[in-house]
Amino acid sequence: MRLLPVFFVVLLSLLLSGCNSFRVSEDEVNQEVAKRLLEPKANHIALMLGGNTLNLDLLVNAAHIHLTERDGGLVLVDMMTDMKGTLTAFGRDFSLTTKVNPSFESGVRLEENRVYLVAAKLTKVEVEGSSFNDQMLRSTLGPLHGDFEKALADYFNEHPVYVLDHSPFEASAAVLVKDIIIKEGELEFDIF
Repeated sequence: MRLLPVFFVVLLSLLLSGCNSFRVSEDEVNQEVAKRLLEPKANHIALMLGGNTLNLDLLVNAAHIHLTERDGGLVLVDMMTDMKGTLTAFGRDFSLTTKVNPSFESGVRLEENRVYLVAAKLTKVEVEGSSFNDQMLRSTLGPLHGDFEKALADYFNEHPVYVLDHSPFEASAAVLVKDIIIKEGELEFDIF
């Protein structure tokens, strides 16, 4: 029984010898995000912007992640969401139901075995539709850009985009990761 931990350490050393990094592809990250969005509570972002100007609930339907080496490594995210809520303008409350598609760029961090997006910066927000409410929302989101960006950053600070648990190798190597490098189309995890 005492030999079991020694055997595990030797086996792990043999597996990792000559291997100082491992990679996770962009496709694997996107599959993980899609799986997580199917969880009922993992796809809602509550927004209270500008005091009470906007009281919104975003339902994230899909998110596509693109990994690029540009600017030292960035994660580019395009989200497709349904937005419901109320907009207060001109002393009146307007009910909103529309599609909002934010795009942003961020970095990554590893906490235990989970990969999170950090420092999200909005690059674009598209509001679909041409109704009066959609046009009002477009004009309101401009001045509230920072609040919207913070809500997205808070969401991804709590919800990982990838968990290193898809294989015994990934799970055991997660504790040895020293750095994450964003490469073109993949995340590289440096070990040792």
